[in-house]
Amino acid sequence: MIQIRIAKESDASGYAHLINKSWKDTYGDYISLEHIDKEFNIDRLIFNFKDYIRNKDFELYVIDYDGKIAGIIELGKYEDQYKENMDGIGEIRSLHIYKEYQNHGLGTMALIFGIHRLSELGYQECCIWVKKQNTHAISFYEKNGFIKTKYDCCDTVDGAPSFVMERKI
Repeated sequence: MIQIRIAKESDASGYAHLINKSWKDTYGDYISLEHIDKEFNIDRLIFNFKDYIRNKDFELYVIDYDGKIAGIIELGKYEDQYKENMDGIGEIRSLHIYKEYQNHGLGTMALIFGIHRLSELGYQECCIWVKKQNTHAISFYEKNGFIKTKYDCCDTVDGAPSFVMERKI
């Protein structure tokens, strides 16, 4: 059974391992594994998790597949202002699915859930930052109504340029 539920403190370890592994699987070809292990250090993610899920600017949900964490979706207030007027724009700040659970509809289910939740929170548009090399994600978001924008960031900490995709809710 698949369930999308709000993250709780007991999800800390599962969340940390998912984020670390997902970044390695998705970005390991063009972001150094050393950088990923430093930026997404499992012990630090676990240690900070309780405070992280209490942040009022966003909500973190777990995609639970038969009692196991298969993915996460984080959404809410935009993290980085990329244009002058950001009124009414919510952000899907991250959507990660373990590789072995991809292409089974979990990402689409989570994305639909996230867009609906942003609408409930009063947002009229949704944005997401995507790494330019992540062609799989770009295609996925385009199939789900997102369009590429002119807003990008080439000078990133991890060395992988990103850009914004948006869609109306």
